[in-house]
Amino acid sequence: MYTRRSSSSSDRSSGPESSSPGQYSPSGYHMIKVYILQAKLDATAVAELYTLIKSCKDVPDGLRLQLCGNPSDADVILSNVHMRKRLERHLDWDIAKQKAIVTPDWLHDSVAQQRPLNCADYAALGELREETDKNCPDCDLPKCICSSESSKESLLDNGTMNLITSPHVSYNYAARYSCQRASPLVCPNQRLANELSVLRIHRDLEGKTVNALSYERAIAVSTGLRLAYPRVITQADLDTEVVHLPYLGEKIRSKVLLCFRGCYHYVNDALTKINEFIRFGRIEECNTIRSSARFLSLKAFASIHGVGSTTARHLYSIGLRTVEDMEQYYDVPIADDGVPLLPNNEPKYTPNGKRIPTNDTIPDLDIKAALVLRHEFAISISRSEVEEMHNLIMAELNDLKPGCASTIVGGYRRGKPESNDVDIVITHADLRGGGEKITGLRKRFVERLYNRGLVSHVARGAGFIAQDSFRWHSLENALTVFRLPAQVDARHLHRRLDLIIAAPEAYWSAVVGWTGSKMFERDLRLWAKTEKGLKFDSSAVTRRHDSKRFFPQSENDVFSLLGLQWIDPTLRNADI
Repeated sequence: MYTRRSSSSSDRSSGPESSSPGQYSPSGYHMIKVYILQAKLDATAVAELYTLIKSCKDVPDGLRLQLCGNPSDADVILSNVHMRKRLERHLDWDIAKQKAIVTPDWLHDSVAQQRPLNCADYAALGELREETDKNCPDCDLPKCICSSESSKESLLDNGTMNLITSPHVSYNYAARYSCQRASPLVCPNQRLANELSVLRIHRDLEGKTVNALSYERAIAVSTGLRLAYPRVITQADLDTEVVHLPYLGEKIRSKVLLCFRGCYHYVNDALTKINEFIRFGRIEECNTIRSSARFLSLKAFASIHGVGSTTARHLYSIGLRTVEDMEQYYDVPIADDGVPLLPNNEPKYTPNGKRIPTNDTIPDLDIKAALVLRHEFAISISRSEVEEMHNLIMAELNDLKPGCASTIVGGYRRGKPESNDVDIVITHADLRGGGEKITGLRKRFVERLYNRGLVSHVARGAGFIAQDSFRWHSLENALTVFRLPAQVDARHLHRRLDLIIAAPEAYWSAVVGWTGSKMFERDLRLWAKTEKGLKFDSSAVTRRHDSKRFFPQSENDVFSLLGLQWIDPTLRNADI
């Protein structure tokens, strides 16, 4: 077990002249990327190292450190392993010779002096002392590129980091498919989109799926106006431009008129609603819906993880009206102070921080657990917390299976400032043998995270995403409940974390498929089927007439195979 060595000021300044304070300009320090090799480190020591690195992340005039999830991208590797044979179990020797591998004391002492100290004095392996000295970062270190968003691209070089969305796409607001037009996060017509979203949610909760989809498409179109219309839509815009847009045009107007005859009662009347909003600044039906007790109950029920609209309507039909009613219905234990309790399955640790093994399986994220955790799930996750989670996940993963790489997808990748959950697509960088290396990785990795006290629950329904013979081996996922260590985040909140593990050949399809948004992905599949005779899913692009599979070599390849122009992830926000 790692024991912190005692150090004096003379010890810490005993390095060569190149490490003396006069040689450093604090304002000139570049970010130093640090990877923690967790072998022979207990949980308490690891958490302490995370905290130290985090404390130096945003220091403008001092030592600046960033946690890396992949040893290949790191400048410094912290290790308590002192023998080559043991090190090679966790780190490729060729990579080891290209890095500064030091004991954790280097971090403690460097943080104490707020400058990077001479690595050779802290070399973890004697036979790598020369390489550690040679690779030690100093004030001439290039700017850090080990960000959570770029580590995967730099590793597999997907070629999309410098791609620019074509102006044609940016102003293609009249396109039928949302995968042909740019949809930024916020637009001048956001209030209109928010009103239409109320109608969509209401229709969905009431089981009117077709009608809900119509409003979802209307929202996608109205948000697609955001670049073409750098102002709020006016009546003149509605009569001259908006009326001709897909899903909002004259054909829809005719169906709205015919709906009174009972023939098209289910058809989208979005144009009428938009017209009402432009004229009066509101949609009266939205006000009625918001004040509806039934709508408020159904919406509250459906906000609980694992409860869909059908279950929500059933709960309402048997007399439930509040989430507290649900707690009673599902027999959620309540403490004396009225706070719901989780079953007594919290992990137990020895005094030195090691988890006490049990024969219990990982607790299920069922409705009862979701009810208890609902308040924590409702707290938005900042981008910095997403990145902390990602770095910690990759540090754990690379300790278990070196050579893995990943991309954070979902709303984070589309530029959202806050997320409801976190989605990470993971693969192995070995494009030839990586598929074999990740076989069975999901189960082993989730168990590791649970035993480390980082995962508290897993959804039993999660697993292989599909049953066909190819996808069974190329893509699997685990929906988990994750907690950052209290030493890293004092709130110690439960967060929903979806881990998608893809074979290397399926990786870029998975990245596109899980980036979203929901309507963007729906239209991507519809475009592939209707316009190109292809099938797109998160594992591959497949030609329908002969089932030939195509495996994109980059994210841009996915768009090229589908005959689409590149759209930046931040312009794929076709939903609210």
